[in-house]
Amino acid sequence: MISIFASRAMIPAMRQEKKSGRFLLDLLFARVSTSTAETVDIDIVKGKRRMAPFQSPRVEGKLVEKLGFSTNSYKPAYVKPKFATTAEDLMNNRVAGENVYSGDTGNRAAVTLVEELNDHEDMISRREEWMCAQQLVNGYVDVVGDGVNYRIDLLMDANHKVTLAGGAVWNDYVNSDPDSDIEAWTTLISKNGGASADVMIANPATMNVYIKHPKVKDNLNTRRIDLGQIKPEDLGEGVSYYGYVIVNGKTIDLYGYEEWYEDDAGTEQPMIADGQVVLTSTRADFRRHYGAIKDLDAIAELGSNMVALPRYPKSWTVKDPSVRFVMVQSAPLPAAHQIDAIVSGKVF
Repeated sequence: MISIFASRAMIPAMRQEKKSGRFLLDLLFARVSTSTAETVDIDIVKGKRRMAPFQSPRVEGKLVEKLGFSTNSYKPAYVKPKFATTAEDLMNNRVAGENVYSGDTGNRAAVTLVEELNDHEDMISRREEWMCAQQLVNGYVDVVGDGVNYRIDLLMDANHKVTLAGGAVWNDYVNSDPDSDIEAWTTLISKNGGASADVMIANPATMNVYIKHPKVKDNLNTRRIDLGQIKPEDLGEGVSYYGYVIVNGKTIDLYGYEEWYEDDAGTEQPMIADGQVVLTSTRADFRRHYGAIKDLDAIAELGSNMVALPRYPKSWTVKDPSVRFVMVQSAPLPAAHQIDAIVSGKVF
């Protein structure tokens, strides 16, 4: 019989659990790639729209330079949260939702294990979601922690990071024109990113500033068929769909996203800050890479020099004092290969 604590038993168990707080991961970075290498090669697409040169059929063909992308090697972040369970935890404490008078402790170890795996998955997924948000807003991710301090820079063009000022800020309802800004940004994404923008993401406070803007409201009221409609709908998990607008001939879906994380100081911070909007394309080449798991037990159990898995759970015991540890390792690297298919706008 395979132990419930065996890694090969815990891996499929983790895959079955419902994951939360993964809006950016699921909407934009759904494509998954694993690697057995310590570093991951990312092709950064920055193409040029060249035309073939005119030539006589009687002269030698003109050699053209191969352009379109550059390959950079990045070291994925590494995470390995670990929980400890003692005999007292299993003997004396009921798990969440258990009847305090039931006395049923027969499967408490299995229930406790599932809860711990859920907690690990939530922590790792939230870190991945944060990495996606940092990349969408800044074009880079700072990996800072115990023994690590480096930047994963996807080389976003400076023109794609916009900060509005003066009368251009969107909460200046007299002078600003949000749809005009969006029109310019969609053109920028088409030109430099080689993609067609179809989604705008902001937190609800920022999205409410946009939809209440007189120029946006007037357009929607007088040209509803041409410009779209706004009808907020709660999708759960901190996500609201506000409908769509049509700007520059492109349909832009509007999402309000309210997800939080706890920083190193223990303070809760929003994934997307007030006044920040992200315009991008769901069809752009964004991927979720995972580097090699650096663990001797993983190599021994799964029979490979290096293990390529999004998650590797393991468990072991210490005899004195009696403790069981459960740890999940992952080497995530969400990467926007078409980094210029993003415009990050600070609109107020």
